Amino acid sequence: MKRQEPNARVSQFMTRRVGIAACVLALLLPMSLRAGTVKRSLSDHVSWVGSPIKLDFIFDNVQSHEPPVVPSVPGLQVTSSGTPSRSSSISIINGHRTEQSTLTYRFLIDATQPGTYELPKFGLTADGRVYDTTPVELTFRSANDPALIRAQITGVPAAAWIGDTLPATLRILVRPFKDHQLSEGSMSAASMWRQIDFATSRWGPFHDTIVQLLEANTFPSMTIVNLDVQGVAERWYAFDITSNIQLLNEGELDLSDVLVRMNYPMQIGRTSGSLFDPLPRLGIASTRPVTASPGLSQVIVKTPPLEGRPTTWAGAVGQFRFDVSASPTDVVVGEPITLTMRITDVGSGPKDLELLQAPNLDGDESLTASFRVPDDRPGGVVSGPTKTFTQSIRPTSAEVEFIPPVPFAYFDPVTQKYDVALSRPIDITVTTSMQLDAASMGGTASPQQSSTDGVTTVRGGLLANYTDPEVLLRPRQQPSAGWLAGIAIAPPLAVGLLTGVRSRRASDKRNPNRQRFRTARRRFDERLSSCDGHPDAAAQAIRAFVADRLGLPADAITSREAASAVQSAGHPKLADNLLSRLDELERLGYAGDTGAQEMPLHSIRDLIRQLETSLR
Repeated sequence: MKRQEPNARVSQFMTRRVGIAACVLALLLPMSLRAGTVKRSLSDHVSWVGSPIKLDFIFDNVQSHEPPVVPSVPGLQVTSSGTPSRSSSISIINGHRTEQSTLTYRFLIDATQPGTYELPKFGLTADGRVYDTTPVELTFRSANDPALIRAQITGVPAAAWIGDTLPATLRILVRPFKDHQLSEGSMSAASMWRQIDFATSRWGPFHDTIVQLLEANTFPSMTIVNLDVQGVAERWYAFDITSNIQLLNEGELDLSDVLVRMNYPMQIGRTSGSLFDPLPRLGIASTRPVTASPGLSQVIVKTPPLEGRPTTWAGAVGQFRFDVSASPTDVVVGEPITLTMRITDVGSGPKDLELLQAPNLDGDESLTASFRVPDDRPGGVVSGPTKTFTQSIRPTSAEVEFIPPVPFAYFDPVTQKYDVALSRPIDITVTTSMQLDAASMGGTASPQQSSTDGVTTVRGGLLANYTDPEVLLRPRQQPSAGWLAGIAIAPPLAVGLLTGVRSRRASDKRNPNRQRFRTARRRFDERLSSCDGHPDAAAQAIRAFVADRLGLPADAITSREAASAVQSAGHPKLADNLLSRLDELERLGYAGDTGAQEMPLHSIRDLIRQLETSLR
């Protein structure tokens, strides 16, 4: 063989190194990441006030970055939706493995007033580079549309007094959505009420009432009113939400901080059916946000005047009745007498008696002249329209013969003057010391004559109580054969019953629907008795009974689904009767107290008996 020259060996070595490097590079490339990018995404450029636009910043395949900071723009409210979302994926194409990682920051942009706003450009930093965004215009239209929804506050006077209770009513007027596809030609009041966005609305002093309605799953009082809309009389739904506002501070009370937001239906369409009702049904296909505000509504809250104010006045405002009782009425000088004071609200408006205070008895000179009166303020107990206070007073002299009339001063908002309710005087007996006999002081009591009429000792123990010889000499009876048989059978019978109970419990654990089937009627009776006459709660109890008997989910079943399930069980006439009764209860749910009084409890129980007999 020829010997290779040195240059040839070097060339062969370099070629081998290049080949190795190429193989290593070929192995590394399939596992590489895509180049990092930063993108901005907007859900829309046009929206309504109260309906935020979503702004997303998407970081793809970045190793390091700085969280984006959106610059402030006058008139715009920018809020972060919280922790950014993360996602990752791996794809293999022609043997090449590619990893994708995405980090998304979301912001919500809303406007305080309608108009067009410009979001300026700003920088986003990722992997040591700065990505500049382009300016973008955002337009927000007014969602206030009095042709679809309105709000009013009624029953509020122009002026009121501190300590009084102000009854206010928020009336929400909603124009029913109309479409020829609907059975009645327009959407029901219940469906329109459910379109209100309770979470993003501002309820002001009516917030607690709204929370109570939502927790009880009930609706406010509803009436149908005629409104003039551009010269045309239309029938609207009017929802009345009441609240009793306790006036605690002097000055202007602003009730106009109320904004009702609603997703008003714009189009309906056929929706896909459920497992229990495969046929498509009508549903809301699209909505648009609308808002309504009651406008400026202020009440001037004033402090009752100083002129003519009694010294015993403790801030009570309204109209009251006052009664006082005392116990004990026979005491020694310095001993306490408990006064029980009952203050009853007799005014026409509502009152919050929790804040009502007891009268200042230490300011009543006729009482302090003969009694020691504490200057502390006792707490009271509220029961209906009455609040009860108890306070102790101590007579300072044995010459006191009665408790003088106790005054309760209050400011009457009707006459705008102070008035004083007086209790009746109470006769008492006060002595300087107690009369004690020798025995109570430790002396010897006078001997008493012993009575000869008492218990006579009888010899013979208990046998002396028996006078009938036949009772004493009667032989002891032996247990009968029936008793012996019962004693013998009882243990195996108890074991059998216990085994049966355990077997049924084990079966119930394996099949929970079996227990629901057996206890459906008892559970229905409990729900119906606790519905407090609310038609909506009664309808829910009926739907839950059907679900328990047929093993369906009780929480999500609707009236249509319940009727469809009964029809599928082979009872079409009973299904029609069930659906008719549920529709009637939904209608009565908007009749307020009148609807609760007209709820057909007898017909409901007849329906449940038919369902219980048929659904086996």
